[in-house]
Amino acid sequence: MILSTLTTEKSIHPALFTDQITPAVRGILEKSLLGEELSVEEACVLFATQGEDAQAVLDTADKVREKRVGDTGTFVITRNINFTNVCYMGCRFCNFAKEKGDKEAEFLSVEQVADRAEEAWKRGATEVCIQGGLHPDIDANYYRELIVAVKKRVPEIHIHAFSPFEIWYGCKKAKLEPEVFLSELKALGLGSMPGTAAEILDTEIRKQLTKNKLTTDEWVRIIKAAHSVGVPTTSTIMYGHVDQPIHWANHLKLLRDIQKETGGFTEFVPLGFIHYETRLFNDNPDKVRPSYNSRRTFQNARYCATHAARLHR
Repeated sequence: MILSTLTTEKSIHPALFTDQITPAVRGILEKSLLGEELSVEEACVLFATQGEDAQAVLDTADKVREKRVGDTGTFVITRNINFTNVCYMGCRFCNFAKEKGDKEAEFLSVEQVADRAEEAWKRGATEVCIQGGLHPDIDANYYRELIVAVKKRVPEIHIHAFSPFEIWYGCKKAKLEPEVFLSELKALGLGSMPGTAAEILDTEIRKQLTKNKLTTDEWVRIIKAAHSVGVPTTSTIMYGHVDQPIHWANHLKLLRDIQKETGGFTEFVPLGFIHYETRLFNDNPDKVRPSYNSRRTFQNARYCATHAARLHR
């Protein structure tokens, strides 16, 4: 039976009260309803649920969501601006990157980015999300000048820009520590940062995805640096490739630990792997699990990640 303090809640799915729920699953869900942290092992149990157990997980997740953030949903009107698709990092999961000489290669000037931001503002957007590949011709000033150009053109727009990989790249170019470089960008008008390039925060998986070019430690270092100078970030996971539930659980625990330390995450964004035309899938079609095969499994337990309101919007 569910804990007595919640037995009168009619919004809980009846499956939670039946004997068909596995005792181990029921115990984990009761912990979650009490606001207690789940262990990696417990998260893996939830990822593996099926049938009535899986439905109970989903209904409990909805109850936890309601208790934490209520029933009011909000949104912003934003425009994604990819300033270049040229990148030489060679990530095997990517079908976006082009080489400089490719006929489909694109590299926008800062004024072209500002044009698109202004167009978005005139059409009702309050935010632009700006990201791009790691173009070999980019220097650190390009990132600075992007923010200056957009803010000069549209002073009130919120700039959500530059993944940890881009910040890592800019720091290398500028020969600056992340805290210094991010402080400069914030002073120029950077409002928040996407927590992309996380993929799966596990060394062995990252070696298969990106040859570990941006390590887990480097990703964490840059995220914590952003939070330390007052730049909030999102958090993400890319699932449904060569990963397994244990990797998801460890990833979520790491994000939760960072949030407990910094409080700088504004939200958690799960991203299903798009396998079409990627080397990762084409070279390993029998090993890669496209995300549509993993989506329900991941959905079963993702609520154990930290939830937070989008306070910067």
